[in-house]
Amino acid sequence: MTAMHMNLSSIDYERITRLIHTLSMNFKKGSYELQHLLSEYFGYHSSIFWKVDQNGNLSNPINHRISDDFVENYVGFFQNQDYLHPKKQLHLFPKEIALRLEDVTQLKDYEASDYYKEFMKKHKYYHEMVITFHSRNQFNGVLGIAKSKSQGAFSEKDRTIFRTLAPIISNLLHLETEYEEQRKEKEMLEAFADNNHTGLILLDQHYQVIYMNKSALRMSKEASIDKDLDRFIESLFFRSANRHAGSMKMHLHDYRIKVITHHEPFLAKESCYAVIIEEDKPNMLLEENQLTKREQEICSYLKKGWTYKQISEKLYISVHTVNKHIKNIYQKLGINSRAALQAGTQGQVR
Repeated sequence: MTAMHMNLSSIDYERITRLIHTLSMNFKKGSYELQHLLSEYFGYHSSIFWKVDQNGNLSNPINHRISDDFVENYVGFFQNQDYLHPKKQLHLFPKEIALRLEDVTQLKDYEASDYYKEFMKKHKYYHEMVITFHSRNQFNGVLGIAKSKSQGAFSEKDRTIFRTLAPIISNLLHLETEYEEQRKEKEMLEAFADNNHTGLILLDQHYQVIYMNKSALRMSKEASIDKDLDRFIESLFFRSANRHAGSMKMHLHDYRIKVITHHEPFLAKESCYAVIIEEDKPNMLLEENQLTKREQEICSYLKKGWTYKQISEKLYISVHTVNKHIKNIYQKLGINSRAALQAGTQGQVR
């Protein structure tokens, strides 16, 4: 398919610039903000933003000026009939960023289909356009836009607008995904850490504390002769006997301490070191049979440093489902982070 590019007006470019600027300032909520901005600047009022995996499966819809009933009917009964569903057009995406119904089928065939007669027409829509966003050879999202017949067809100018916008929007959506994964990890960490008897300290490359739970604060002071956190950290990293490139273990007073460096890939992206502190008592073995088969799979990927998104794509489940599984794993094993998982289940969960 040969794409024809239309020249945009100076007003169009001004709107594109304003949209990108506003979206850049709010990239942490890019999926939500994008639809509002497209409606405000370009009049694309009725849209649904979807998460999409590399096989074209859609999930997590965000609808803007489209009814929940429309979304429920689409997901439950009609998505497999959609001419523009990413699974049907994977051979065209991502080369063709924006596709309209008339780009893939004759409108007379569309009008005779159940998809139009039983679904689109019922909800007073006729025209449809789908835009895919991708960066780093991965899909970041799919946007579906609908219009009534009276509003007129999507034009070549509409496609050109999205060809211009898509590369930048795709990168911003990628940043949003990374931020959301880090936010969920931090949220999960905070939800369980303070209820756990294991102390956890995360440090950056300059040995500054990024995160520390209450147990770690108490244990580090008890383990240090000077009852001082800075002195405790100094004792771990700046004694010549303790300098190792990988992991190191030691005993201080009544505590077992393990320090894991950035060479081990399961650590959070922003941290370089994890300090795990436990009372020096017989290990409480973490039995594999506490976990379901799916939880054991996810444990294995977590220890390899996989992101939530990578795990969801590997197992064909949503990121939300991965998040729920990890919460269950942490609860069952009595831990609070990937670092604690690695330290506490070494040799147990494979």
